[in-house]
Amino acid sequence: MVKVLHILGIGYKPLTQEEEALLLKIPKIYCLKGTLKLFERYPQFEKIKEKIVLFSRVSELISVLKKELDEVIVLAGGDPLFCGIGETLLKEFPKEFIKIYPDLTTPQILCARLKIPFYKVRVISIHGRYFSEEMFLREVSLNPYLFVYTDPEKNPAFLASLLLEKGFETLTLYVGEKLNYPDEKITLGGPEKISKKTFLEPCSLLIENPKWGSHPILGLREEEILHEKGMITKDSARAVILHQLEPPQKGIIWDIGAGSGSVSLELARLSPHLEIYAIEKEKNCCKIIEKNCKKFFITNIKIIEGKAPQVLKELPSPDRVFVGGTGGKLKEILLYLEGLENLKIKVFSFVTFENLNDALCFYKEKNYKLDLIQLQIHRFSSLKDYHYLKPENPLFILKVLRA
Repeated sequence: MVKVLHILGIGYKPLTQEEEALLLKIPKIYCLKGTLKLFERYPQFEKIKEKIVLFSRVSELISVLKKELDEVIVLAGGDPLFCGIGETLLKEFPKEFIKIYPDLTTPQILCARLKIPFYKVRVISIHGRYFSEEMFLREVSLNPYLFVYTDPEKNPAFLASLLLEKGFETLTLYVGEKLNYPDEKITLGGPEKISKKTFLEPCSLLIENPKWGSHPILGLREEEILHEKGMITKDSARAVILHQLEPPQKGIIWDIGAGSGSVSLELARLSPHLEIYAIEKEKNCCKIIEKNCKKFFITNIKIIEGKAPQVLKELPSPDRVFVGGTGGKLKEILLYLEGLENLKIKVFSFVTFENLNDALCFYKEKNYKLDLIQLQIHRFSSLKDYHYLKPENPLFILKVLRA
């Protein structure tokens, strides 16, 4: 195991006396090939270039470091802990063996050039990583500024084309090419302009969204949500169900009998830190939930196709459960949920007296606090020149709290 691992950030500011002394003193300096280009511009490069060992992949570097017994340096771009190699190395080696020397970061530099306060900027990296369209578009819609570490394939032109396709025409995009190099360049434009250009590496993208936060986080309308055959929890009922669930900012929630996924969608939009499991036995309904997730750029819903309670056994333990449909297996679901000792809140919606009675009888003798609501909604409607209140089907909402 390496004796001391110095992770030295480079790229923008001059080296300190301490950092320069380390480079001259320590015999082995490890570096990824992409990072070497940053270091070649430093005046110290010529003095120590013979000590530099290059790697193409992070996994190769880690393998060598695990066999290393001496004090070594790893060169990293910018701040090693800001979407950089530092976080990866901290997972592989004890913290007490690591020392980190941060440089400035690319988003800091670009924001300084553009006179944009850096603290207002959300930063994500898709450089060499899995790319989710829904995740990216959700981040764009939720933030006033989004900085993206891009790569040669998922480049600014590619992202601009995606934004244009999805209707984000009013955004302002800033592309930073070769920041802090002599031929540094910053290009400003809308998605259409940026989608038609080619940019030199290394480059990155900053997206300004003047309409961020304008979309409601709660209150999807029934006509907005894809569904069929009336398989959807009505708007007003959804509001009551969410209130009864008391959703935390972070945690796991099961939506059993999800149907079109309307309750799951509302929960997922409340916090990106919630993990929602939409459990639905009908294949076609699962496809509809998937389409709704794409429509609303939602990434924190996992669709589980299958019958409850059988499929529940493979899922992580929930903090909340909503049961909107049982497929005739209410008693079996009640028994299974009873075994989840850490589950504090369960909420059920029932249309029939029989299902409601079965649930009440099940919990009657147990140490639970029950809260039962009978929801009857009347909607303002017209009939020729007259107006009246049109009733919807009554709904029972049962909240079960572990004492």
